Amino acid sequence: MELPMNALRAHPHATRGFTLVELAVALVILGLIIGGLIRPLSSQMEQARRTDTRQALERIHAALLGYALASGRLPCPDRNGDGRADACSPSAGRLAVGGLPWADLGMPDRDAWGQPWTYAVNGAFTRAPIGYTTAATGSGRIEVRESAGCRGTLHVRGAPALVLSGGATRHATALERENRDRDRCFVSLPYVSTAGRRFDDLVDWIARPELLARLAEGGRL
Repeated sequence: MELPMNALRAHPHATRGFTLVELAVALVILGLIIGGLIRPLSSQMEQARRTDTRQALERIHAALLGYALASGRLPCPDRNGDGRADACSPSAGRLAVGGLPWADLGMPDRDAWGQPWTYAVNGAFTRAPIGYTTAATGSGRIEVRESAGCRGTLHVRGAPALVLSGGATRHATALERENRDRDRCFVSLPYVSTAGRRFDDLVDWIARPELLARLAEGGRL
């Protein structure tokens, strides 16, 4: 049976309106699902980058010890970005800060965020041969603590060398900026995501006893 034309025209927008409502609901649900997936995915990607960078720092640590064993000293920083060590003062009271001489060490030039490494070394340890009396002094004495300005819990004092990655945020907070001011004070903390106190730098250092022990094992002392 064929319906009258006025019956077809009674509710011309009913079907279309119902479809738009359904579409709107579906879009809201889809947005919630995607948002719920993106946050964990972003967190997983960040964690993967931190793991990769931490592993790279471990390899750099070993490469620096190997360099010291082969050369009797630690390398100076890279000043011009070519990955090669440039000249620096061999004074125990001087701290040299620059880029990692990654080409000399056979290491990657950047961290997992695509940023170059920061490398700091006390001048006394860049002069061969390093001996039992070699030690950092004064403004060249690297300290790593848990607060800016060489305050807070002490991790190490008088470290011969240090390498750090600025993480994803580079220098967003005062704690992270402490690691960029090229003085002897550095901060190392577990990952902090709190607003205003965020800290995602990854810091690794070579302690003096470890370096001397490695050189002694290799017959350099």
